[in-house]
Order: sequence, then C-alpha cells, then structure tokens
Amino acid sequence: MRVTIVAANTFEHDARQLRTADALAGDGHTVLCIGYAEPGLPLDEDLPSGAHIRRVAIDRTIASAFRPLPGPIRHGLCRALGLDPAWIALPPVRSSGMDRLRGPLRRVVEIVAHARRVGPWASSVVGAAPATDVFHAKALIALPVIREAARRTGARFVYDLADIHTEAARLGRMPPWFRSVVRRRERGWMADAAALTAVSDGVADEVARRFGVARPTVVLNCPPAWRPDDELPTPGGRLRELAGIPTDRAIVLYQGGFSIDRGIEELVAAMDEPPLRDLDLAGVFMGYGRLRDWLAERVRERPGRIALVDAVAPTELLALTVDADVGFVGQPPRTLNQRLNLANKLFEYIGSGVPVVVASETAHCAVVTESSLGRCVDVDDPAAIAAAVAGLLTAEPDARRELRRHVRRVALERYTWEVQRRPLVALYRDLGARAP
Repeated sequence: MRVTIVAANTFEHDARQLRTADALAGDGHTVLCIGYAEPGLPLDEDLPSGAHIRRVAIDRTIASAFRPLPGPIRHGLCRALGLDPAWIALPPVRSSGMDRLRGPLRRVVEIVAHARRVGPWASSVVGAAPATDVFHAKALIALPVIREAARRTGARFVYDLADIHTEAARLGRMPPWFRSVVRRRERGWMADAAALTAVSDGVADEVARRFGVARPTVVLNCPPAWRPDDELPTPGGRLRELAGIPTDRAIVLYQGGFSIDRGIEELVAAMDEPPLRDLDLAGVFMGYGRLRDWLAERVRERPGRIALVDAVAPTELLALTVDADVGFVGQPPRTLNQRLNLANKLFEYIGSGVPVVVASETAHCAVVTESSLGRCVDVDDPAAIAAAVAGLLTAEPDARRELRRHVRRVALERYTWEVQRRPLVALYRDLGARAP
C-alpha cells in the first residue's frame, strides 16, 4: 500500500514514527513521511529503508488564530495579549501581576490557532500525497488532519496513541469541561479510524474502556537491537566528550524532551541532596524542549556538575547513552497518562545496558520491577531520587557490571524494535488484505 505518516514535528527526532516508517517500508509498502518545514532542513529526504520524508510549510504561529486580518492588526492584537507574533507555543512561565488576566486569553488564542490550522494543514498533506491508501499519525493535533485528508482522498487512516492526551501535559491541566469537549471530539475522530495502535498495554486498555473502541494493537516504542552480538558494549566516550565530563566521573543521564512534569527539576534538586551531593558525578541532560533555557541557567550555576547536550538522531542515541552509569526516566505519576504510558527513553537506556531510576506507581515501575532493571522512587522527593541513584552508583564494581549485563540481556530478549514491530507489520498486512 501507499502509506503517508503525518507528524506534528520535523521528523528529525520522532523515533517512534521513523521506526514505523522503516518497518512498513521494509515490508514492501511505499512510505511517505510528512513533517514541518524548518530552516536548515531539506524539504525532501530519503531514508535508508526506502521511506521518504517531505517537509511542508505550515503557519504554526499562535498569531495565525487571527487570520485573515492584516499583519499589522494581528501584531497589535498579539501585543495587547502579551504574545510575540512569532511564537508557536506559549513559553513555560507563570503569569504574574496583571498579566494573569491575559494568561487565559492567550491559551484560548493558542487553542483557536490549533483548530484553524487543520484545514490548511490537511490541504498541504493532500497536495504532497494525493494518492495515499492509508494515512497514519500519533499526535492528537494531527488526528483531525489525517481524518480530513482521508475524507478528501477516499483513503483510510490509522491513529497511534502514544498518550491519553486529555490527561497529559498542558491539556491535562485545562478545566474539566474543556477536556470533556476534547474527549468527545477525539472519540468521534477515532471512531472513523481503520485501526488503532497504542504505546503500552495500560494505554490500550484505557482507550478501549474510555472511548468504547476495539482495543488498540500494542507496539512498544523500543529501539532496534544495538550491537546485538556484544554482551555488553564498551562505552565509547562520545557523551562524555560532548558534555565535557572526565572519564572518572559518574554520569546520571536524562535524555528526551525538556518538558514540565518529566522529573527534570526534581533530578536537578536531587544533585544537592545527600548522599548524591557527596559523590563525584554529573547530571547530563541530552535533548530539546521548553525547559532548555532553564537547564542552561542551571549549567551556569553548577559547571561540571550539570551538563547540557543537544539531541542527536535516534540512530546515534544508544552509542551516547552507553556512557551513562544510571538512566533517569522521571515522569512522576501526576496524571493518568503518566501512570500508563511507557517512554521510549526507558528502552533506550536498557538497550545500551544502563540501569534506570523510574517513578513509582507507573507502568515504567512495573517493567523495572518485573525484570529487576533498576529502582523505583517517589520522583516528587529529590532526596529519594538521590538515594536511589547513589544506591546504584555505590554498589560493588562486580555487582554493577553484572546488573548492566542483566539489563542488557532483558532488553535484547524482549524490548527491541525487531520484536515490537511484528504486530505493527501484521496490522498493516491485514489492512492491505481488507483494502476497499
């Protein structure tokens, strides 16, 4: 079939959808990935698997909510609301003083911009891929886009649920009435899907219960087996080089999105808690996102103790991750979504043989406990994080090496993309057999 995967990003670092593209292309489908155009990135790019990336220009600014008003009027309205006309998302800062009155209005304008973007975005998708059999997307904001593109072209669409969206991130902090409206819309869009996939068993079960749909096919977001013939790959030093960390200093690594509610602030605080503050180690944060400036300030305050590294391509990630001594997942169980989903960073850590610290009362903790891959802690308690990380770092050297070997064995047996891609490939073969 001809499959078009639509991402609400540039496709640079979207490991799950890049792996999906590779799996489907490897099974004989013609795969086109459509992402956002951005300066410095090619508009067209071939992947080794034979899939192709095409980037399209979309007006993602919050100011687009005011179109078709002339530019000067849009800019004036933005200034009145305290918005930069170039913003594509609201910054992660709390409003204060009189500005608190404008905060809710800014959020409403941002939501309106998302809603008004669906039509033009769908037109760009259809223009880039008019002859598509199946559209595929995982972001809630892309769901109405692929549904509309499928309606216009007579195609079908598959919705991949990486989150329970109305219980996640900023949407999860919106008023209950608003989240109820979004859930009703999502249920309606989801009902038209040809198939659903989900990132974990917990998310699949909750989707079936909450939306009254068939249980989605579960596809864990695991990386391909990395150096599978090596019992325990030797650290290459690339992460240390990029972070400026000497070889004799331990590394606790957070890699992924720099977002609120990921445990990032708590891990930084844990660095100053006993017994961690007395150990010679560095906290390395590798990724991108809204908290980058906040982390950069922490680096300036604690040179050598906190380090910041830019995100790398998914194909390079494990070669850097292997340098870490402990991997930190974070993601405290503050929302239903955080309790149920499984972050790809968990599988990237263990795939490189790095034991992990994860939040208690989460699906991450269930996986870690079942296979003895690290420790579960109360992520809201920096002292507990410090104790867990220190416990892993101060174990006897032989015990630490054996734990890394064990973590690596479990990952290669159960948690690789080669294993997890099978239900995805089978799902698309079934869609092909049932083609209209």
